Amino acid sequence: MYKKWDGKPREKPDISEKLPLKITSVSTQKRRKDRFSLFHDNTFLVGVSSQTLIDLSLKKGVELTPFLFEKILEIEEYQKIKDTFYDYLSRRDHGSFELKQKALKKGYPANIIDDVLDEFDQKGLLNDESFAKKFAADKAEFKNWGPIKIIAALRKKGVSKRVAEKAVRTATNDLDQVQICVDLLTKRKRHFFRETDTLKRKQKMYRYLAGKGFTAPIITKAIDTIKNDFDV
Repeated sequence: MYKKWDGKPREKPDISEKLPLKITSVSTQKRRKDRFSLFHDNTFLVGVSSQTLIDLSLKKGVELTPFLFEKILEIEEYQKIKDTFYDYLSRRDHGSFELKQKALKKGYPANIIDDVLDEFDQKGLLNDESFAKKFAADKAEFKNWGPIKIIAALRKKGVSKRVAEKAVRTATNDLDQVQICVDLLTKRKRHFFRETDTLKRKQKMYRYLAGKGFTAPIITKAIDTIKNDFDV
């Protein structure tokens, strides 16, 4: 039963309360030709994909029982999550934990999310080590992040400490981190010289590099390398 119109979209009535009902007609949806609407006389029952229609042999004359209805909803939800994951992965690499968190925020059931993740993992579409390596390489080479910041970001995305540390070692192995820090400080030289006190200037430089995720020994070497140019 509908409530009085309050300006918000109305929810469709729960057809499950009226089941079982026979499917009397199947029609292609106007906006999406790959989806079909099932009806009992003039009553809309449920919308399904073409794959669900085939897999469950849904056609005119089939009785839509409560069990079959729940099966349809589960399959449709599964496919919806798969499509969502494909969309995310088409934009950039994601770890399994990150995908799950995004799906949970959309309100998808955790058990079905896990089933989809298992399928993706078996198909080789998910690989936390590969994701971590690409993420670490991108942040190290193009964002000039230090190891500490990259590991923290990967851990936040659900990547294990072991995998994160290994990915960072691989990504930074051939990079001269001291020189990267020197270049970062040099680019902001004018900014640091706004501080007239030399000790405070050095502290400001240190905090900046620490915020970028570099370790104390690397930061110290970088500052020592350019201490004459920066009067610190």
